[in-house]
Amino acid sequence: MKKCTQLLFLLGIISLSGRISLDEKDVPPEAPVRLYPPAKELSGLKASDLYIESPLTVSDVPLRSRTIQRVAEKADPAVVSIYVRTETPVKVRLLPIKLPFTGIPAKLPGIGLGSGFFIHPSGYVLSNEHVIRNAAEIRVMTQDGSDHLAKIVAIDPVYDLALLKIDAPEKKPFTFLPMGDSTLICGGDHVIAVGNPLGFGHTVTAGIISHTGRSLFEEKNVNGRYVRYIQTDTAINPGSSGGPLITLTGSWIGLNTAQIANSQGIGFTVPSSQILEFLDHVLEANSHPVE
Repeated sequence: MKKCTQLLFLLGIISLSGRISLDEKDVPPEAPVRLYPPAKELSGLKASDLYIESPLTVSDVPLRSRTIQRVAEKADPAVVSIYVRTETPVKVRLLPIKLPFTGIPAKLPGIGLGSGFFIHPSGYVLSNEHVIRNAAEIRVMTQDGSDHLAKIVAIDPVYDLALLKIDAPEKKPFTFLPMGDSTLICGGDHVIAVGNPLGFGHTVTAGIISHTGRSLFEEKNVNGRYVRYIQTDTAINPGSSGGPLITLTGSWIGLNTAQIANSQGIGFTVPSSQILEFLDHVLEANSHPVE
């Protein structure tokens, strides 16, 4: 009986894990970035107070037997597992017929998981918006097993990005990853991904850049914003989304977001160039605050 219960729990986690299939995304391309109250803490701060840029995005690094291992070893402490308790708004109808203005508002409890990573030693974490959507509570677990309560600073539903903040215990700095320039990468560049697939914890996968600037949706709105994805054959499994895509210099050049349903080796990553746009929006408060 105990094993059966554990299996059902695992299946529940898998079904709610942070990974979005591209045919599921339905967000208006004109949707704005939204700020939450913790964003006020960024007032008057500089870009270097929110993220750290890498001096070297790509290099002709010799691909020896332990090259990837060394990159992963340095990146691991900066990558986190995200566990979310959700409350999804629903309407409960007592009649089997859908009628306008009927239904009792309710919140459906649930759970979800995903990945994220520190972009600054003060505790700023990047992840996907779909990972923390409808969150009632967000817990972040670091590689050493420490558990932290996270606050939402800002979200971008179009680029599927979320900026979270963790208060450092005793003001100790967190290990972080420096931001690389995604415009400098090319097809064939070696990359790794680190994430929390299926809730198993830190997992490293490796591959190459398959394509850059991939547009996946019909761009009907001239004023809309659209992601120019990095395509990679690096595995992005349920729970891995929100984790970083990292070059062999140790720089993150994107946030792993999606995979084509029922495919193998076709994953998509939001490039750092567009994440930078999101972060600059947050710093400039060029957004719609959430009350």
